Amino acid sequence: MAKRPRIGLVAAALLSFAACAAPPSQPSAPPAASSTDTPRVAAAASSPAAATPSAAPPSVPPEAPPRIALALGGPNAVYGEAGLVTSVEPNATRIGADVLARGGNAVDAAVAVAFALAVTHPSAGNLGGGGFFLVRLANGEIHAIDFRETAPASVTTEGVVRMVEKEGGIGYRSAGVPGTVAGLAYARERYGTRPLAELVSPARDLAQKGHRLGARQGLVLSWAWPELRKDPAAKAIFGHGKGPFAAGDRLVQRDLAHTLDLVASEGPRAFYDGEIGARIGAAMKKRKGLVGLDDLRAYAVKERTPLSITYRGIQVDTMPPPSMGGVAVVEMLRFLEKARAFEAPAGSAMALHLHIEASRRAYADRHLVGADPDFYGSDGPTKTLARLVDPARIDAYSPPISRDAATPSAALAAENGEATESPDTTHFSVVDAAGNAVAGTVTLSAGFGAKVVVPGTGVVLGNALGAFSPSGLNAPAPGKRPASSMSPTLLTRDGALLAVLGSPGGNTIPSTVVQVLRNLVDYGMTIDAAVLAPRIHHQYLPDRVRFEKGTSPDASALAELGRLGHTLDGSHTPIGDANDLLLDPSTGAAWGFADRREGGLCLGVPQKR
Repeated sequence: MAKRPRIGLVAAALLSFAACAAPPSQPSAPPAASSTDTPRVAAAASSPAAATPSAAPPSVPPEAPPRIALALGGPNAVYGEAGLVTSVEPNATRIGADVLARGGNAVDAAVAVAFALAVTHPSAGNLGGGGFFLVRLANGEIHAIDFRETAPASVTTEGVVRMVEKEGGIGYRSAGVPGTVAGLAYARERYGTRPLAELVSPARDLAQKGHRLGARQGLVLSWAWPELRKDPAAKAIFGHGKGPFAAGDRLVQRDLAHTLDLVASEGPRAFYDGEIGARIGAAMKKRKGLVGLDDLRAYAVKERTPLSITYRGIQVDTMPPPSMGGVAVVEMLRFLEKARAFEAPAGSAMALHLHIEASRRAYADRHLVGADPDFYGSDGPTKTLARLVDPARIDAYSPPISRDAATPSAALAAENGEATESPDTTHFSVVDAAGNAVAGTVTLSAGFGAKVVVPGTGVVLGNALGAFSPSGLNAPAPGKRPASSMSPTLLTRDGALLAVLGSPGGNTIPSTVVQVLRNLVDYGMTIDAAVLAPRIHHQYLPDRVRFEKGTSPDASALAELGRLGHTLDGSHTPIGDANDLLLDPSTGAAWGFADRREGGLCLGVPQKR
């Protein structure tokens, strides 16, 4: 097997925190159904032709598979008759719900939530990082908006490797060109309805007046404090005396309030070619960072064609490259449908085993295409992307999934492997009364990113350059976007929106999305039960199965997994944080849930009478 390269050069440590209580009981599986289709892949990729049957079709058409009914309601689910917002931080959720209540659409609300998270959840919400939006419009159109950070013009592979080795992926030299402000402004301009200033204003007020830190936000700040305190601007904002602010303390960010004022009044120009950009450029020059004014001015948001397949009669749209996550989501679902995993009872050893085996193969494959598609070149892997999710390839995959034993990862002889990605990202979901929706995932890469704040701006910089690889498709290059596992995902059927899904969690994101999706589709769970259910994770290498000790699968199922040859690794570190929602396609009403693994809030918007 070829030598295993890393996803990213920064191997951020996974940090433990208590998992939530055990989930509600899980209903049995519905009647089996199956479907295949031709996948729609990212722009410039060629979709494979549908296979031609070798025999004439039967004279009597086969009976159509039963139509899967999703379970509405839920004892812990939140109902929204005219829209719904769910995120990791209560202030941000309230701001989004207020935008909907005042007549804004889902894109407006998502933009307001993202700006608010830059203030109230600064470990991942950001102005100095990047992210992805998957936008579904009421007319059925789905748009993938890529505002991932880019590498500056002066980047070199040798420089990035040296930065990681000597500085641990921390500091100004680890920062890429931020994409969030441009991405949020782009989404609002193309698909929103409210003025930018109106959507920025609530976040600006929170920064100016201050807000109480939540438990999760205080905990992550304490983890990052040993590095944050080394940066004078960060230390002045996030600490008092010799220690960091804690849960319940009021965090005031007046420099960030000024920055948001400038964005509100001048738009993204202020950030990329105005006062904020000038401050970023000056700080970079003083501290030997790589991002210059020309890099900021050159930043551009990209629209991509979503990855789209049908799973058991339901359309799944997810993020294409530079997301490796969407590729893994689609390929895992292909394997699971072929294996008829939906026939295995929820939480059973067989259901878990088939998930592990599908995940093992998808994670082994995803690096073949998981990089910035703008750098593939004319002979790049666009055809490989189509091939990876082609049902014919899944049918012929070798070694095939065995129901009787685990496949050692070494037997796959894959060319690529996995390293730990930081779990410090955040996902939120929004839907409005008209059926517009956003699955939004944003990140600073590591928690608090580069652990530095640009003086006079309050902007925490991400450390995205550490997400590049030392060689291969994901090696750094000027203007290139690093690969990511972020996987915002939408479910639709017959033109009607069914669910908005996503999660933070680094490598675990695709696995989390697939498990919540299957809990809804295969096992008929309500949205709260689907999110609260135990999760497992396998990513090809290391060849072990992670599970959540606080919310673990049944002990007998774990014992059977061991008998099948899986190596088990229990941890109190939760897997993902799925702030997701489910809709009634006949009325557009929504039920949502804020995952208890990181806390948060879900709010519904009532219909005006």
